[in-house]
Amino acid sequence: MYPFYVKGKRVFSFSYKPSKGVVKDDDTGKWYEITKAPEGRSRKVYGKETVNLDNADWRPM
Repeated sequence: MYPFYVKGKRVFSFSYKPSKGVVKDDDTGKWYEITKAPEGRSRKVYGKETVNLDNADWRPM
């Protein structure tokens, strides 16, 4: 498991090794940006809360 931390607090865990990008917590519906992905033997993932992307327009411009 890869625990995800925001401001030093564990928010949830990934069952896979994540990379940079944005993720959504299915339990709370909040979106997070991954700021530091695990490298080497490290399993901790760090990030910050971001804006709600549920209503974003994902069509190419």
